[in-house]
Amino acid sequence: MTEFTHILTQIKQHLEKVPYDNGDLSDVGNEIGIVLGRYVDKEQDLKDFIQGVRHGISLTNGTHG
Repeated sequence: MTEFTHILTQIKQHLEKVPYDNGDLSDVGNEIGIVLGRYVDKEQDLKDFIQGVRHGISLTNGTHG
């Protein structure tokens, strides 16, 4: 298993165990951040992740240029 697939698996497993039913987008970010905190060790890693989120959102909301 590559580190990439390991991280995806960890995120999936973590999200499946979220102990509350009500939340908002900041809660989703927090839960993903708990997992990614184990792997993000440079500021650039965090910037890359945030850029990826922005890119994915732009692909779905019509703002991708």
